[in-house]
Amino acid sequence: MIWLHTYSGLVIGWLLFTIFLTGTLSYFNPEITQWMKPELTHVSSNNNMVNRSLNQLHKRGIDADRWRIYLPDNRNQHWSIQWSHGRKRQSLSLGPNEGELVTPRESAGGNFFRVFHYTLQLRGYGGRYIAGIAAMFMIVAIFSGIFTHRRFFRDFFTLRLSKLSKTLTDFHAIAGVVTIPFCLMICTSGIMIYAVMYMPFSAEQYAGSERDLSKTLSPGLVEINKNTRHQSPIRDFAVIQRQIKEQWPGEQQIRRITFEQPFSQDGRIIVDRIKDLTVSSQSERLVFSSHSGEALMGYPQASTATQVRRVFFGLHEAHFADIGLRWLLFLLGLLSSALIATGLIIWLNKRLEKVKQRHIGHFIVERLNITTIAGLPLAIAAYFIGNRLLPLDIANRANTEVQVFLIAWLICLLHSLLRPAKKAWIEQLLLGAIAYYLLPILDIYQNSQLMKNAILNANYTYLTFNIFILFTGFALMKTAFWLRGKNSTHEHSNTKVAKQC
Repeated sequence: MIWLHTYSGLVIGWLLFTIFLTGTLSYFNPEITQWMKPELTHVSSNNNMVNRSLNQLHKRGIDADRWRIYLPDNRNQHWSIQWSHGRKRQSLSLGPNEGELVTPRESAGGNFFRVFHYTLQLRGYGGRYIAGIAAMFMIVAIFSGIFTHRRFFRDFFTLRLSKLSKTLTDFHAIAGVVTIPFCLMICTSGIMIYAVMYMPFSAEQYAGSERDLSKTLSPGLVEINKNTRHQSPIRDFAVIQRQIKEQWPGEQQIRRITFEQPFSQDGRIIVDRIKDLTVSSQSERLVFSSHSGEALMGYPQASTATQVRRVFFGLHEAHFADIGLRWLLFLLGLLSSALIATGLIIWLNKRLEKVKQRHIGHFIVERLNITTIAGLPLAIAAYFIGNRLLPLDIANRANTEVQVFLIAWLICLLHSLLRPAKKAWIEQLLLGAIAYYLLPILDIYQNSQLMKNAILNANYTYLTFNIFILFTGFALMKTAFWLRGKNSTHEHSNTKVAKQC
């Protein structure tokens, strides 16, 4: 069990650290996106929002196959409309004033971290399979770790600060005890989300294909005949709004409104409820006629298997979590990342203590540790800096932001290969700290009004993000100085012993 725990964590530990850290950031996906698109302004939700959206869609989305209205909520200030003809989509962002249009900068936003943590930027090359295998390895490491560190209470209350290796070992044990339920939930739910994809032969045996299985277990609405008589969709949403309030009491209950074949006689409107009120990834939905506003037959009941999967999906994404629970999950995600990082470092340190001469395996592990644990936070800072420094009018700006992240991470790898390990650790941590400290300064230098407006309007999203950025810079700098102090003490001790000999 000890051997299994050691090598199940090592073989794929760098990948697990990357998945956990970027996945943890995605708990605040809307807030990160809001910071990366500072042009978006606060929009107070009101009953006229949908009608204003419909006015724009009637002007711009003539004969479209689909209309969509995304309403702002307490976390996401982005109010937008979308219309599509086949695969061609167009969108528009609306402002708080009548007729006002907003043009936020093109950015991958916080959604980049959400997508990256399960695709690894390899969407067409098996990224989700790789992430699934990593989750399976993590479950093996958790259960074998429970056996390895079976003295929970003693390990939990032990933290020796006298020596670096003992500090890391004790912290690893404490973090392991605290995060066991969280890690099990995250890894199990992550596997359950793509269970059908990981077992395709079962799907083929049951229904013929993965797509057919999904339709069987979760039937949708009947297909709309596109060739029926042309009819203009409604312009006043009030008749539907009244029906919605009867079904969903309370304010700001609507998350998204979709018009399917709005100009067809059989066109319909699908209204999605906010996800705050359910653990499932699928919120409640109501269906209406797109012309009369009359309530139509809703979605058929999904199978038990689908509902269970949706609950696992909802647990993984945690859209239901209020601000307190979300911060708790975020901190548990950070602690889980630290658990993986310390495990990787402990493996190397214990091996180096037993050998007189290093070999290529030790070199590879050491450099990957530096690149992943110190380099990834630096690459994330580069991604945020790229959002501020890249010209607003360049083509494919969102993709360029992602390229900045990947290039910065590659530079971290090259730096770790070219520099002595101890210096590489400290230099990357210090550079990361400087990069995070630079972000608020960049904002003030580029547009000081952003900070002033945030303070005057109590924009807690913007202010909290900057506070956390500064805290991250402080943590990286403190770690770098701590490591430098430990290294100096160790070198001084070695010199003293050598002189005595």
